[in-house]
Amino acid sequence: MNLIKKQSSFLPFIFDEFFKNNWNINTPLNSFHEPSYNVKENDKEFVLEIIAPGKSNDDFKVEIDNRLLSITMTNNIQESDYNYNLKEFEFLSFEKSFELPQTIEIDKVKSTYNSGILSINLPKKKEFQNPIKKIINVK
Repeated sequence: MNLIKKQSSFLPFIFDEFFKNNWNINTPLNSFHEPSYNVKENDKEFVLEIIAPGKSNDDFKVEIDNRLLSITMTNNIQESDYNYNLKEFEFLSFEKSFELPQTIEIDKVKSTYNSGILSINLPKKKEFQNPIKKIINVK
């Protein structure tokens, strides 16, 4: 049984072979492997999400120095029983830095790694949080 559907026409076969070939170009392994990230905001905090599947908590180093948030990931190479024909979501290592605004309460920053996503919660200082909306009834 084969999990990959084979093309029967000649033309798609040519394109498949064209895109599968690496043309003997030697590029650094991590040159195209930097994770994507999201930045979300609500009234109380910013949340930075970085996608990094197949990692563990110990693979990440998150630190803040002089309002500069640095996220570093090192690869702990794991042996596999499989030979990969194609491997698109591997990050050998990366480092990303973000300058934090004055509105962030640095003492309360937290990070978690769950389901392939590193989330860093950056709470806002109380004076920068939007006040709770209050509706006043007219009598």
